[in-house]
Amino acid sequence: MFWRIIDNTRKQISRSGWAGWGSIAIMTMAFLVATIFGLLAYVSNLYIQFIEQKSNLLVFFEEGMDLTIVNNLREKWEGYENIKNINYTSEEEAYKLYSDYTSRVRPETYAVLRTRENKTLPSSLDIQLYSLDKLEETKLLIQRDIEEELEKLKIIQTGENAKPGEVYYQYSDEPNDPPIKLVVDDENLDQLREVFFAIRIVGVAIISLLLIVIFFFTFMTVEFRLSRQMEEIGVMQLVGGSLFFIRSPYILEGGFYGAIGAMISSLILGLIFTFVFVVNQGSNLTIFIYESIGKLNWPSLGVVHYGIIILILTMCGFCLGALSSYLSIRRYIR
Repeated sequence: MFWRIIDNTRKQISRSGWAGWGSIAIMTMAFLVATIFGLLAYVSNLYIQFIEQKSNLLVFFEEGMDLTIVNNLREKWEGYENIKNINYTSEEEAYKLYSDYTSRVRPETYAVLRTRENKTLPSSLDIQLYSLDKLEETKLLIQRDIEEELEKLKIIQTGENAKPGEVYYQYSDEPNDPPIKLVVDDENLDQLREVFFAIRIVGVAIISLLLIVIFFFTFMTVEFRLSRQMEEIGVMQLVGGSLFFIRSPYILEGGFYGAIGAMISSLILGLIFTFVFVVNQGSNLTIFIYESIGKLNWPSLGVVHYGIIILILTMCGFCLGALSSYLSIRRYIR
């Protein structure tokens, strides 16, 4: 009985003509767009996680700063409740990191940077928080500690050298230029969350609309076929064909269209990614994509993982097509 159902399904698919190809085309388009919006939602989620996990507060120390001052502040801040981690970047490391960045993004700045006699830049403490909800509170605490340290570094000017409104510090050549500075790196996180939330909502709305289109197109295709085969269906019922035997080929036919559409959309996306990231990896577009999202915490995926993803998409397409076919044939085959 199983092989007879498969054989009947094959015959119906071969006789479907333009209606079958139309169903596959609709399925392909819908799954292609749905997968793209799903990827956008995933990337936006990774980007939010990246911003939340990276250093949110940066404290810069002028070149030549005594490491004892840096270490004392670091030990004090590590005791604060909301501070998760503190990383120290030395003057040499800061120069190397900034050189690598400007060599790729800002060639003019890199050319000027190379002319420096001392291959150093201000060192820093990169402070990562547990929760950005307490960002302002933590910033005030750190700024208070910095101001207390700056008081110790003030140089008292006397006599003719004293000028109103001008304050000099150790490790700084210019007046009113504190050698310890706090920089808040929040990147307008709240605004980004709102933008990415809107992207998710739009994506869900479009995916839902496409799924409805898939459902009704497959529904109408099967109904069109059934309306022309009512006499054949009636004969099968008269000779004792069970509902399962009669319905199964139509259900499998709808599932076949959905599975093929999902597989074709996966193939199209695979070819696009191969062209962009493998064949044309030196292009400006590829470099821009790497610089924009390459720093995110991407999972490590192999060939097996990609195969599983394609299999899941194919099964989703099969189930959607089969469900729409089942709901359609219930009106005709009872």
